Amino acid sequence: MSGKQPDAGPPPIQLWTRDGFQGALSAVTRATYAPEYLSVQGPHAPRRAVLERLTPDDRDDPGALPTTVATSRQGVKLHVSARRKPMPYVVRNVEADEVHFIQSGTVKFETDVGCLTASEGDFVSIPRAIAYRYAPTGDGMRSVIVESPAALKLAPPLPSGLLNTARDLKFAEIDPNMPLGGPTQLVLKTFDAENTVFTLPHDPLALGVCLSDSVPVWKLNLASIQVHAYLPEGGPPSQFLASTTGDLLMFNLSARPGGRPPVHINADFDEVICYVRGPGAWGGCTEPGTLTCVPKGVIHHGPSEDVPEGYQAWLLETRATLRWTPKALAIAELMETGQYLPHPSVGK
Repeated sequence: MSGKQPDAGPPPIQLWTRDGFQGALSAVTRATYAPEYLSVQGPHAPRRAVLERLTPDDRDDPGALPTTVATSRQGVKLHVSARRKPMPYVVRNVEADEVHFIQSGTVKFETDVGCLTASEGDFVSIPRAIAYRYAPTGDGMRSVIVESPAALKLAPPLPSGLLNTARDLKFAEIDPNMPLGGPTQLVLKTFDAENTVFTLPHDPLALGVCLSDSVPVWKLNLASIQVHAYLPEGGPPSQFLASTTGDLLMFNLSARPGGRPPVHINADFDEVICYVRGPGAWGGCTEPGTLTCVPKGVIHHGPSEDVPEGYQAWLLETRATLRWTPKALAIAELMETGQYLPHPSVGK
């Protein structure tokens, strides 16, 4: 499968847009296929990584934190976790909201406001300063964690249609039988190079009763988020979650009807897509847990999303410019931006 534009047909249209597809737009045609490139040097390049090829620190060391795969100057980060044993401590992120996407396995979360069990395809929202720990309920798990300094909230374009929150949004519930426990370490995550660790006399997640209607920790399955398409030619997806600043957006990018996306220059957002699973392939992405990243200003096309047999994927757009960490780069490869395959120069 190649990302090259077929010779037949009308000249390809190239779009330049601000604020994703929400702001100014310019369209031109080109006699050549814009996404093609021969080589690239430097960090601002499109890359892909199959997360199964990464061994996160917490897989074999229960005391380790998830492994960071991308960072930014604005504090937006991506992490990967693959625990096989419970966390022996509690974490409170005092700088950022977190969204945990469960790629595989089943995971029990215990938090400041109650417990919930998340399965494959679930997003779990843990806002800033909510203490938590998690553990696989089976042999292991794998998750992708999005960290945002700005508060995150469900933000579909309309109150109904994309989400059925009454049916599909599940909240943490207090377990009154959780023991008080003995001395427990509480790790405060900050932007400092070194975290702060408190030793508490009891487990801080042992709770009594809930006295409020609002519960800030929730889960929502990707399959429950409707896809948004404009027929017959397709069109941009609609976000289901956003930061209060509008600097971070998340979309369901699973198979949907319509034409292939246009050749596009996104002036403001890095685009990170997680191909979750098939049965259908999303262009060059066939392995579950494939993470692709196209930085802002890099011309890309992208595979057709109109895949009859279906697949699941989600998109993260962030104004923060992401940089892959050395551990992520070690298992990542350059990507062509037509079908999101490894670039032809890989392996030469």
